[in-house]
Amino acid sequence: MTRDQMFAHALSQPGAEDSTLHGGRCVRVRGHWIVNDNADPEALALALDRDTVALLMETEPQTYFQTPHFDGWPAVLVRYAVADDDRLREQIDKAWARRATAAQRKAREGKAGSAG
Repeated sequence: MTRDQMFAHALSQPGAEDSTLHGGRCVRVRGHWIVNDNADPEALALALDRDTVALLMETEPQTYFQTPHFDGWPAVLVRYAVADDDRLREQIDKAWARRATAAQRKAREGKAGSAG
């Protein structure tokens, strides 16, 4: 997955908005960032719960990692070029769901259910 594809997938979620944070690009839902540019040009930050962050860093440390800046925060850095695309889309969906309203989640579930 490319950087642009990662942003595009995040922006395809209901209520997602293209925005900026600290001078870099980010995607926000209800004012909270879910995908964010990072100083490392090979990685983007993804806002996830701490348990998911710990699991991803343990199971795929070559892809998911933290720098001291993110240590202890519910966010993980992703080397998107080496990430499994399906798993990365799933993690972006999780980041979105953490910030989405119940109505947005229900609308997305209805849309996914009608696709099959």
